Parts: sequence; structure tokens; C-alpha cells
Amino acid sequence: MKRRLIEYLTRRAPGVLDLFNIYCMLMYRVDCVTLLFTSPSKLYYIVLTHYKSDIVSADYAFTIAFLGPLALLLNRLDIIRELLELAKTGKDKEFLEVLTKCLRGCGS
Repeated sequence: MKRRLIEYLTRRAPGVLDLFNIYCMLMYRVDCVTLLFTSPSKLYYIVLTHYKSDIVSADYAFTIAFLGPLALLLNRLDIIRELLELAKTGKDKEFLEVLTKCLRGCGS
């Protein structure tokens, strides 16, 4: 799933991964997609910081750049709002549990 997401983002949103990878590597020494799949709240915090604590902009960017494509690849657009709230509130374990259930459900 990680590889598919990277390919999708690179094709559909050139430069987005490069931009956020700079922050992720500086702060956590991992790329942003790895951070999405291990500590999504940290990635949300990076996006929020990039948008100077503008929550509306950060929510929109995080959804458009990461959650939307992820949900699309899972064929589960209905989970976007839930994943956003989990990431925003630091509930990384629950975020990853939702992804695991979806992956099992769609056979990926």
C-alpha cells in the first residue's frame, strides 16, 4: 500500500511528497508516507506547522494530499473524516487499526 500511495502522489501531485519529506526528514528522520503509516498525528502536526497553525488549511491539505488518495486506493472514501479526526487527536493506534481493517476488507 505504501508503494502504491507514493506512486499515486508522485503522479497526481508532483512536489507534494518532496515538500513534506523535507520536514519529515528534518524532524523525524523518516519520509512522510512512512510517518503516515506509523505516526499519522506527527505528519498532521507537520502539515499544521507548514500552514502556520491554520487548522482549516491544514485539514484540507492533509486530506487532499494524504487521506483522500489513501482512501481512494482502499476504495473507502467513507473513512476520510474518521482518519482525519484520529490523526488530529493523536490517536495513531486507532488510525492504524482502521487502515488494517480496510486492508483486510479489500484484500490489498
